[in-house]
Amino acid sequence: MKKVLFYTGIPRVFRTTLIGHLHEISQVYPTVLLSEKLDLETEKILNNKELFPNLEKIIPVRQFASQKINLPIQNKYFYKLTKDIIRHQKPDIIIAPSDMYSFLELYLMRFAKRTKSLKISLQSTLFGSEMKEQALWMDLINIHSRMPSFLPFWSRFFLRKCRQYSGHLLYYWIFPLLVGEVPFFGKSSRIIHKGNDGMRDADYQIVFSKRDYDFFLKDGVPAEKLYILSHPLERETKRFFKKTFLSSTNRYKDSTRIVTLVLPPENIGFRKDGHSLISKEEMQKYRVEIVSSVVRILKGWKIFIKPHPMIQDIKEIKNTFESLSGNVKVTESKDPIDKYIGIADLVIGLPLSVSTVLLTTSLQYPDKPIISLDFRHELLGDTYKDFEGIEYIDKEEKFLDVLKLIRDNKYHKEYKHKEELAEELKLKKFSNTIKMLEDLFNKQLKLSPKVRCQKEA
Repeated sequence: MKKVLFYTGIPRVFRTTLIGHLHEISQVYPTVLLSEKLDLETEKILNNKELFPNLEKIIPVRQFASQKINLPIQNKYFYKLTKDIIRHQKPDIIIAPSDMYSFLELYLMRFAKRTKSLKISLQSTLFGSEMKEQALWMDLINIHSRMPSFLPFWSRFFLRKCRQYSGHLLYYWIFPLLVGEVPFFGKSSRIIHKGNDGMRDADYQIVFSKRDYDFFLKDGVPAEKLYILSHPLERETKRFFKKTFLSSTNRYKDSTRIVTLVLPPENIGFRKDGHSLISKEEMQKYRVEIVSSVVRILKGWKIFIKPHPMIQDIKEIKNTFESLSGNVKVTESKDPIDKYIGIADLVIGLPLSVSTVLLTTSLQYPDKPIISLDFRHELLGDTYKDFEGIEYIDKEEKFLDVLKLIRDNKYHKEYKHKEELAEELKLKKFSNTIKMLEDLFNKQLKLSPKVRCQKEA
């Protein structure tokens, strides 16, 4: 029986997405989990042998907890850790959210390549656009928020690029050399935001949909590496989520109607045309106007504002929004968002609306109204335009009309993309994770006839 080594990646993303794949895999394959620090509820679920019968071992790796430690120490630690893990666990299959993001994933894929293991990079979050557009957005965020404003824009842009390429050289070339390894050659880079997952040592890149397939293809991932496996909430594994994380959400619900607003971590933005800055003051005023409209139209509703987990200090946010009405409550940023989504009668993504939460909500609760707002026509702001199950609104008047329809119980969702779904079925798409592993493992053996002999030896 083939042995699987599975890495959780970002804890909140593992909880909403990747744990579904792990549940499916552990029904058949002996599995070892490399785990970040997870919340207590997720840990309890993982320890349930009825749900994860073949999960043999959980090895703490703490990649994200180590980010406060300097990079040379991180590099040396994860080099030794991953080398030992591959040596002792001897996996046949490696699954991780990326093959380029962290030291852990880079070394894990490299050492697995030497043992001829099958290496799979598994999409875990929403991709709103091609990488070049995301790279532009990241450049603008850094130029306007982390560099002196008195410098001319061109000089800040030049300094940004110098810093990026220096970081790329350090991360992918110098650090591996420091532990006696050759550099991490490859065309993708998380430092300079070039390329995408699946362009380094991963044998295959698995994506959610045809939409993502096209994004990855344009970013440079070879077509022969790309396959589609729909989100776990779109398959039979949805039963697992209903039995675990989603089963407890209704206990917070009473007769009061509730709207949950998802607040992103960025406090500035950029217009799609011309890329002009939307300042912190303008963005705050913009968001306050949206919440005020919700308060005015949805009278008597409870309004939860859920800040992104990256927002550490919510004092100013609480003062700003809770002063609008006694019905407005800003939640703790570290709270799992599940319960606020589960009890909500309406979910709204505040600008910049790119959160994967809207995607997972549309799959968890397909009949629930979900709105993505983009009144300022921001760069990346149209991520959810034409997205099945989510209403993208870029005009304030339409937003107010939709709120009134929802208030009066007259709102109905429209589903438009049956043709696209039919086209997607014609692509390289797997029905479940087990079928994916079987087919890719067999394909890899055919591509590398020596692998079987080496494994048996």
